[in-house]
Amino acid sequence: MSEQDRHYVELYERLLVRGEAMHANNKKRIRVGLILLGLLPVILIIIRLLTDSDRVVFLIIWVLCMFAICSYLISIEFIDDSLKKTLEDVTEKEADFGVLIPDSAEVHNRIYEHVAELVRSGYTGRPYNKVVERTVKPEREDEK
Repeated sequence: MSEQDRHYVELYERLLVRGEAMHANNKKRIRVGLILLGLLPVILIIIRLLTDSDRVVFLIIWVLCMFAICSYLISIEFIDDSLKKTLEDVTEKEADFGVLIPDSAEVHNRIYEHVAELVRSGYTGRPYNKVVERTVKPEREDEK
């Protein structure tokens, strides 16, 4: 392997590492944006109650902040998608980063599997008793 080939391999590996690092950072940014979407109304309501200010002003501030946060989240998704397409072009194969926001069915299945594993391992904590009764499917006779 020539010196130039080794240099290209090194550049390629660094590109993949940086791409994965950027994707991980984008996941964190999305999480922060979603937390802000939930926390902002609570903070504005508390400030409004403490200052006894006009409702219309806080409604306008709230709507503008929601637009700003949504624009931020859309831009993060666009950057991540552009990164994925660039890496696909460079590597000539599909970049597998996973997803930024997991599907709700996927999250439900992970929770279901976790609770089922807790029950199988013999966990009998009080908080899970009612959840276990509703979520764990009874084992069939042929699976035993």
